[in-house]
Amino acid sequence: MEKSCPFCGDKAMESSFASEGEILAIYNISPLLPGHSLIVPAHHAGSLFDLSEDEISCFFAFARKVTHFLLQVYKAEAFDWSLQEGECAGQSVEHLHLHVIPRTSGDLPEEVEWYSLLHGQQTQGLDNPERVRLNTWEHAAATLQLRRKWEEYNKDMPG
Repeated sequence: MEKSCPFCGDKAMESSFASEGEILAIYNISPLLPGHSLIVPAHHAGSLFDLSEDEISCFFAFARKVTHFLLQVYKAEAFDWSLQEGECAGQSVEHLHLHVIPRTSGDLPEEVEWYSLLHGQQTQGLDNPERVRLNTWEHAAATLQLRRKWEEYNKDMPG
């Protein structure tokens, strides 16, 4: 476990709304749009290259399942996935994470690109006071609501 990593340890598990094996889904503390969540390995992995082939398969299969769930919950029509590997690619946390961003028509002004918003957030850094963040209560409430909906969603899933 990396001591300064926000996705390692009990805090990440507590703030997840879904998990499968060693993969977690966490509602983003600074969501670009409603439903913006992260898929992260429960153990510290800085890169896709730190995962075995089986872990990569589980990571993306779980991401697909969570994306389908978020599309239903947020009544979204589409989604964006973003995974940055390395600082020059925009990775701001040294723990592998995939952004899942549910999208609806007209959710951003025409001249605004979601990726530039995401990149702008990441260049601000996690502790930058100018970065718009949910407070602890807002994040916990969103997580609890998603956790309950995830449980219902899984009850309704075949198999």
